[in-house]
Amino acid sequence: MLNRRFLRVKVLQEIYAYHQADEKDPQAGERHLLAHVDDLYGLFIRQLSFWVEVKCFAERRIEENLHKNFPTEEDLNPNRKFVNNRILNALESNNDLNRLMEKFKISWVDDREDFIRGFYNRLREYPEYVAYMNSETDSFAQDKKLLLDIIDNHLEDDELLFDFYADKNLVYNSDYPMGLFLLWKFINELDPSFGKDSLIPPAYKTENEENNDDKRFVVMLFRQTLKNADTYQQLVRDNISNWDYDRIALMDKIIIFLALTELCCFQDIPVKVTINEYIEISKFFSTPDSRRFVNGILDKLAEQLTAEGKLVKTGRGRL
Repeated sequence: MLNRRFLRVKVLQEIYAYHQADEKDPQAGERHLLAHVDDLYGLFIRQLSFWVEVKCFAERRIEENLHKNFPTEEDLNPNRKFVNNRILNALESNNDLNRLMEKFKISWVDDREDFIRGFYNRLREYPEYVAYMNSETDSFAQDKKLLLDIIDNHLEDDELLFDFYADKNLVYNSDYPMGLFLLWKFINELDPSFGKDSLIPPAYKTENEENNDDKRFVVMLFRQTLKNADTYQQLVRDNISNWDYDRIALMDKIIIFLALTELCCFQDIPVKVTINEYIEISKFFSTPDSRRFVNGILDKLAEQLTAEGKLVKTGRGRL
C-alpha cells in the first residue's frame, strides 16, 4: 500500500525529529518510526470508514424524511443514487475493513452526528455531486468518478475535515495529504469485483511475503543513516564549494544522508532511482533552492563513490 517514497518520507520525518530531540535514543526513534508508519496507514483506514459513515448518515436521513408528519414529494421519492454507490456499499460490507477498524479502534459512536451532517451538507453542494445525482446514467465507473473528483477537488482544502483528523492524532497534521493520496489511489484501482471478502492492501506491500522487504527497508534506512552520520557529514564537507556546511538546512543534510545510505547500503536500488527520489522529496520538505543543491551534491558524491569502488550495485540496482 505504502510505496517506497512514502516510506522514505516517514524515515526523513523521524530522523528530523530525532535531531530535534533533547535526548537521542535510536531504539526509541526506531519504535516511533514504525508506529508512525502504522499511523499513516491508520489514517487511510479512518478515511475509508469516514466515507462509509457519510453514506450511512445519508441513509438515515432518507429514512427520517419518509416518516415526517408532512413529507414532501422529494421525501417520499428520494434520490438514492449516493446511498446506492457501489463502492461505498462494498466498503460497508467488507470484512477486512471492519477488521482493520477494530484494530485501529475506529468508531463513530462517540463522534457528534452534526459533524457528519455538516460534511454531508457541504458534499451536496459540490457541483460534482449535483451532476452525479442528476445524471441519468448509473454505473460503477460513475460511482468511482464521483469519489475521485471529491477527493481531488475538495478534501485537501476542507479545513473542518483536516481539524477533525488532527484532533484524533497529532501525526495526522503532516500525514493528511499522504492519507488523501492513499485514499485516491485505492479507490482509483478498485474494480467491480471488490466485495465483502476482498482484502484491503496492507501497510507494507511485502507484508504478506516471507521476507517483508519494505519494512526491512524502513528499519535499515533509519539505522544506517544514524550509524554513518559522521562519515556522511565529512563526505559532504569535502565536496562542497562556495557553501558553509553549518549553514546548510538540517532537512537538506538529512535528505543527502538518506540518499547516501541508499547509495552505499542498498545494492538493489539503482543510483538514478535514489537520486531522483530524494530530489522529488526535497521539493516538498525543504527550501526552494534545495532541489538544485541536492541534485548537484548527490551527482558529485555518486560519481566519487563509484570511482572509489564504494558504490556497488547488483541485480536490479545495476539498471
